Amino acid sequence: MANSFERDFDLEPFSAGEEISAPAPRRAAAPGMVGIGIGAIAHEIGLTKDTLRVWERRYGFPRPMRSPGGERLYPQEQVSKLRLVKRLLDAGHRPSKVLGQSIEVLQQFAERSGIAQDAPDAELDHLISLLRASAYEEFRFGLLKRATRDGLERFVLDVAAPLSARVGNGWAAGTLQVHHEHLFSEALQTTLRTLMRPLSDALRGRGSRPRVLLTTLSGEGHGLGILMAEAMFTLSECECIQLGLQTPLHDIVDAVAVHNVDIVALSFTGVMPTQSIAHGLTDLRNLLPPQVRIWVGGSSPALRRKFHDGVHHVAGLTPIDATVADWRQSAVL
Repeated sequence: MANSFERDFDLEPFSAGEEISAPAPRRAAAPGMVGIGIGAIAHEIGLTKDTLRVWERRYGFPRPMRSPGGERLYPQEQVSKLRLVKRLLDAGHRPSKVLGQSIEVLQQFAERSGIAQDAPDAELDHLISLLRASAYEEFRFGLLKRATRDGLERFVLDVAAPLSARVGNGWAAGTLQVHHEHLFSEALQTTLRTLMRPLSDALRGRGSRPRVLLTTLSGEGHGLGILMAEAMFTLSECECIQLGLQTPLHDIVDAVAVHNVDIVALSFTGVMPTQSIAHGLTDLRNLLPPQVRIWVGGSSPALRRKFHDGVHHVAGLTPIDATVADWRQSAVL
């Protein structure tokens, strides 16, 4: 399995004849100039420190300033460009083709790739405008109103998922900040939990199968995807055990045994390096009993690769119901 994940798009090898940019000269930060440290960039955007250093050396971008202590500091305009670059990489573009381009050209790439375009929805646009204006109470009320009207399934598919994409696009373009994203995550989690609770409580103790354990691996700190998946599993009458985020492998294995779990469901965004996902899934597969399935989903480009025989990629939220039905049929047979 490791071979199928061998190429990491963040650290791609040189192509034949590819030009290498000269390393950018180090610039000292001017007095009073604000920059973002490399650790914060790596955490917020989902790019490793090594990736940023390789790009700086290989392509001449980013071009950080240096603090008096020698730490890399990234100006805000470079941070905005890096966010857009990351989304283009997730859409399949190569670092060598995008890192030397202006942000205007990158925005054109994004438009052609469809990553900066969302289907028109006046209500979702209004919710985004409330979020951008920091009208937090109005945003929460609007989210709950839509959820109450639509019901759980339609809210997940027609609101939660596309709204998450809009927030991601806004964050990548710099029109939404990290505090906007955090507020959105908190409000969406509260709304989904409120909608799911009655059905989850009714399913508990009924002996419904499959019993699904949901979590993320260490290094994957984004939880909205696995929460939306939990909602769809609940609608498919699965009993769900939610472990939260970044659960160590041996804790997952222990929980599987304690709760008699049939399926471990994992979500991945572009935050985790491809190799980390590959190794994590291989190790988990080897630790779990063979009858326990591993289902994976999310936006990570690593999910396009070939998986170990015991790992199944569920490509989106909508196929969850049919995938559960297939499991039930095979369990009966």
